[in-house]
Amino acid sequence: MGRIRRHHPITPYAFLTPAIVILAVFFAWSLVDVALSSMTNATAFRPAQFVGISNYTRLLSDDRFWTCLGNSALYLLVTPTIIVVSLLSAMVIDAKLRGFGWLRVALFLPVITPTIVAALAFRVLYNEDTGLLNAILHQLGAGGVRWLSERPWTLVSAAIVTLWKGFGFYMMIFLAGLMSVPRELKEAAALDGADRWQVFRTVTWPALLPSISLVFVVSSISALKVFDELYVTIQGAPLAHKTVVPLIYSIAFEEGNFGMACAVGMTLFAVILGFSIINLRLTSARAGGRGSNA
Repeated sequence: MGRIRRHHPITPYAFLTPAIVILAVFFAWSLVDVALSSMTNATAFRPAQFVGISNYTRLLSDDRFWTCLGNSALYLLVTPTIIVVSLLSAMVIDAKLRGFGWLRVALFLPVITPTIVAALAFRVLYNEDTGLLNAILHQLGAGGVRWLSERPWTLVSAAIVTLWKGFGFYMMIFLAGLMSVPRELKEAAALDGADRWQVFRTVTWPALLPSISLVFVVSSISALKVFDELYVTIQGAPLAHKTVVPLIYSIAFEEGNFGMACAVGMTLFAVILGFSIINLRLTSARAGGRGSNA
């Protein structure tokens, strides 16, 4: 075997420098710029003037913000749904059923489908007069649903697009988790008399907890900052039917109030950051508990 060459202490930092520069330019500086802009009355038509925290105080008394924030909280319900659907899909693929080798590709196809294309396709399905979904409901004797104009169906319509688009990506994460479970542990549990459910509960599920935590955090962040699905699928619906990011778009580009839009964006950033920190701490606590029990 060849000798291991010692590298200069600065070498790792040299490799990290390009990524650090990109993050500094496109994330850190942008964050600082938005934070500063949130404390101005900047618009598309006049120079910015410093106004302190007045945008934030106005925001806290804005009914639109609280309504959209509540809608964002409701939209988070897509997260447990996407976890269940993704995990079940991964388990079906991991079972290696005969004749279903094509299934992995088929289930992953929505991930590489452009979001706009998917939203437009679902909008056709949701059409309240000529859409396929309402046609099926009429055939079954049920009344049509106002998918694109009535709460809570507007949020449900967009959430279904998010679910359809995203579950294939999370399915691959769960599939990697399932493939990492030692087969010897499953066989040992089966030899001890455990049925399939007991093997899943005592062997597979604990091994999947890190993957579940990852999917929960990533899908929750995606749900909180969703935009394309709402903008295209329920285009024309009142702002009160949408979440916080469409509110930011409306304030910035329809009303031209860039300062207030930045204040809403910073508030949403704080909500997402706090939500992520709490979840990561809970995940670490669960991991510590399992370690101590082991």
